[in-house]
Amino acid sequence: MFHYLTRDIKSPFLRPELVARLAAMLNFNLQQLCGPKCKNLKVENKEKYGFDPRKMLIQLTSIYLHLDSEEFASAVAADERSYRKELFEDAIGKMRKLAIMAPVKLDQFCNLFQRIENIVVQNKQKELDTEDAPDEFRDPLMMTIMSDPVLLPPSGTIMDRPIIERHLLNSQTDPFNRQPLSVDMLQPATDLKQRIDSWIKSKNL
Repeated sequence: MFHYLTRDIKSPFLRPELVARLAAMLNFNLQQLCGPKCKNLKVENKEKYGFDPRKMLIQLTSIYLHLDSEEFASAVAADERSYRKELFEDAIGKMRKLAIMAPVKLDQFCNLFQRIENIVVQNKQKELDTEDAPDEFRDPLMMTIMSDPVLLPPSGTIMDRPIIERHLLNSQTDPFNRQPLSVDMLQPATDLKQRIDSWIKSKNL
């Protein structure tokens, strides 16, 4: 169902609070179908349960193509838990060997994979370039440089908006004191954002 849904509807899944979680989910599932872990995927009575790894692989990789965009590629690349270059290489190799994806689509998937890898390289370089960033510029949970810092009124903590909004999808609470918190309560930390932007500009990032 998700395969068909993403084919016709794209923009809602690319929202900052959703795209990272979606990318992580897709990467995790690809990890089950390709790479070392796929050998552990065994199901008895495959016909009874409609278990078809080839069909699952083509549908999964098609979702990647449906969502293909700079936002999505960046989210896939940022998933340090499940994204692995080898998984995409294995998936491409299997689809090419089994001829289960049209050549044009396979080329598009290869192109997406290359863009993701380029972003991974850029992210690693950015980490090196921002090692000396002041602690106040970093999100307190993820320790990444904040792009849109916001104040959480219940605790007075400042977090990056995409990160706290992802948290609020699961729990409408301030993660630092468990007091009630909603998206409309978040307050832009304008002065801090200006300092972050100026610092990034000075580093030519």
